[in-house]
Amino acid sequence: MAYSIAQIEKGSKKMIKEFGYSDEKEFISEAVREKLAELKKLQFLLISEKIRRGLKKRGIKPKDILKKIKS
Repeated sequence: MAYSIAQIEKGSKKMIKEFGYSDEKEFISEAVREKLAELKKLQFLLISEKIRRGLKKRGIKPKDILKKIKS
């Protein structure tokens, strides 16, 4: 569900102070960093899944990869 800027601002100023942020800029900066980290994690998981499917399709097992790394 998308919220309007007015809806977000309505209760945010009080909460920002209650949770120890010095100002809205600090809060927004942290929120954006957290969201970007979340998206990077999702991107990593999606890429990992593509690789897993590709290896499985070619009949390559994790044990095979570990053997090559150890040798």
